[in-house]
Amino acid sequence: MNGGADALIDAFLETLGTDGTLMVPTFNYSVDDYFDPRETPSRTGAITECLRNRKQAVRSLHPTHSVATIGAKAAQYTEGHEEVGAFGINSPIDKLAKAGGHTLLLGVKHDTSSAVHVGECWAGTAYWGAPTRPNPPKEARAMLSDGSLITVALTGQPHCSVAFGIIEMPLRKTGSITDLKIGLAACQLMKTQSIIDRTVELLHEKEDILLCTNPDCYSCSHAREFSRSRTH
Repeated sequence: MNGGADALIDAFLETLGTDGTLMVPTFNYSVDDYFDPRETPSRTGAITECLRNRKQAVRSLHPTHSVATIGAKAAQYTEGHEEVGAFGINSPIDKLAKAGGHTLLLGVKHDTSSAVHVGECWAGTAYWGAPTRPNPPKEARAMLSDGSLITVALTGQPHCSVAFGIIEMPLRKTGSITDLKIGLAACQLMKTQSIIDRTVELLHEKEDILLCTNPDCYSCSHAREFSRSRTH
């Protein structure tokens, strides 16, 4: 696309209009000395890094899985993210879903869809909260606008998403996906709430359906063990 990331962001904002809000994942994943929403770079692509650097962008304070927003509800969507977990109830993506917002998969598949993690939380899966790696950090620090630091509990950190592709067929069966192309990228547009609802339905049918089968995957193998220990 001519103009690169900036041109794409401008196009999205123009499409959304003055009443709309654009949200992108600006995950940094790691726990460094502290998370600075103004300086800590996004590790989820050039578009997200470009947006978070815009003057009007508002970034949430979750130290590993922040989002950045521009628009009418930017502050509303990001507020309190550090208090509810990366993808917990009332996290930014959950707020977006409740407001009737959409998720656009831009040249990627459902294994990158963070709304599925929100669905895991709503489903009350027994493995929610299980460690995703050996000796995971329990908290991290984030910097406020005045330069002071707060300590944030790292609850409900997301598990492996390799198996999330299974959500696509239920979404297609309910007519929830609109296929389109932006430049050369194949895209899928859907209501965020639809992703969460289909995820909950799948997990109520089979709780480990979103866990991968790779025996070397610490996250998924320990999630299964954690689930069994809590349900027996």
